[in-house]
Amino acid sequence: MGHAGQLVARHMVKTFDHITATVLVIKLPGDEIGTDYTNSFTDHIQINFIHFPPMDLHLFQQCPTLGFRVDAVINHHKPIIRDLVASASTGPGPMGALIVDMFCTTIIDVAKEFNLPAYVFFTSNAAFLGTMFHFQTLQDELGQDISELSHSPTELQVPSYANPVPPSVVPNVLLDRDQWSKRFLCYARKYREANGIIVNTFQELEHHALRWYDGNTPPVYTVGPLIKPKKPTPDHEVLQWLKGQPESSVLLLCFGSRGWFGVDQVRGIAVAIERSGCRFIWSLRRASPEELNGFPDEYADYNEVLPDGFLERTAEKGKVVGWVPQAEVLVDMATGGFCVALWVELVTGEYLVRVPVATWPIYAEQQLDAFQMVKDLGLAVEISLDYNQMNKDQQLVSAETIEKGIREVMDRNSAVRAKVKEMSAKSRMAMEEGGSSFESLRRLVDDIM
Repeated sequence: MGHAGQLVARHMVKTFDHITATVLVIKLPGDEIGTDYTNSFTDHIQINFIHFPPMDLHLFQQCPTLGFRVDAVINHHKPIIRDLVASASTGPGPMGALIVDMFCTTIIDVAKEFNLPAYVFFTSNAAFLGTMFHFQTLQDELGQDISELSHSPTELQVPSYANPVPPSVVPNVLLDRDQWSKRFLCYARKYREANGIIVNTFQELEHHALRWYDGNTPPVYTVGPLIKPKKPTPDHEVLQWLKGQPESSVLLLCFGSRGWFGVDQVRGIAVAIERSGCRFIWSLRRASPEELNGFPDEYADYNEVLPDGFLERTAEKGKVVGWVPQAEVLVDMATGGFCVALWVELVTGEYLVRVPVATWPIYAEQQLDAFQMVKDLGLAVEISLDYNQMNKDQQLVSAETIEKGIREVMDRNSAVRAKVKEMSAKSRMAMEEGGSSFESLRRLVDDIM
C-alpha cells in the first residue's frame, strides 16, 4: 500500500522533472517487514511522503483472511484520505490525479467526488488483470457462477493467456465465493471506473496479454519493469558469502513475505537441495501463530525443522537464513537461479528477469503467474504450477520433483536460460528513452497533465 505508490511516484519524477507527487503510506498491521520498509521512505525534492500511523492488529481480529484485513484497513483510512484531498484541492497548486493501489479501489470514489482523474497501479501482471476482467464479464454479463469453474472438465479459455488454462491453476481468490464476490469482483468493477490502469510490465514481455485490452477497458499503461529501491545491506552475511562463490553457481530459495512450509515439506526441500549438490541460499521462515491470516516468523533454531546434520553437511555449500536482502542477492553475479513463489513484481521488477526461475506458487494469484512464466513465456522451469497453501488437501511436493527443478533451473546451457538473457536485455531497452515503457509513461503523464 505504501511501496506500490512510491514505485510509480519515484519513476515519474525521475523521468519528468516538472512533476511532484505526494505518496500516502498505509501500514498493514502485523506486517513487520513491510512496515520496516515503508518507514524507510524519505522525502525527495519532488516527492512528499505522508505516513499514516500503524493500527492495532487486534482491531482486525474478526477479518477471516489477510485480504479482508487489507480491505478493512483501507476503508478505515478512506475518510482521512478524503479530508487530505479536500485540503489539497484548495491549495496553491492544482492536483492532477489520484493513483491508487490495486487493492485501494474504494479511494476512486474520493477522486470522483473532487472531479479528479483516478488511475489504478496494478502490481500484478497484465495477464492476471485480463483474467479479472474476463471473470467479471462472465459473471455480470453472462450470469456465470465463477466458483463452478474449479470443477470444469476442460481447460479454460482466458483471452489474456496464450494457452488454455487448467482449472487447477486458477487461484483461490477468484474461485472462493467470499473472496471473489466480496473482494476481487468489486476490485474488477472499480477498475473499469478508472481513467487508466498502470501495470508494472512491458510490451515485449506480455505482448499476447496486452493485445486483449480494447475500448471496453480503461487504457493500460505499461511502465515496467519498475525497480524497488534497495536498502543498503553491505554487511549482510549472505552478501559477504556470495563474494567467494563462482559465477552463476548459487540458487536462491525465497518464497515471499508470506511464504512458509510445514515441517515435512521443509525436510523434502532440504533433501532435494542436498542431493542436487547445488550451492544455495535458503530463506527459511516458519508459520505465524495466525497461520494463513498472518506473516511468517523467524526460527529460533533451524535444527528443529531440518534433517539431522543438514546444516553441518552443507556448511561449505550454502546458507540457511531468515530474512534475506533478496534484490541484492539476485543481482549478484554468483546467483544463477531463483526458486520462488513467483510474486510477479519480482519477475518484472527487482531483478529484471536476469536469472531463470523455478516456480513454486503458494498463495494469491501465483499459480497463474507460474503457468504464464512456464507455459506462455518459457522463462521458467516447473517445480509446481498449482501448489496452493489455501487448499486443505494440498499434497507435499516430492523431494525428487524439487531436485529435478533445481537441476533444470541451474543448467547453464538450457533454452530457458538463453531466453531469460534475451528478455533481460529487452526489459532494459523498454525503460530507455524511446523504449516501449518510456513512451507509455510519457503518454500517462500527458494524459494526467
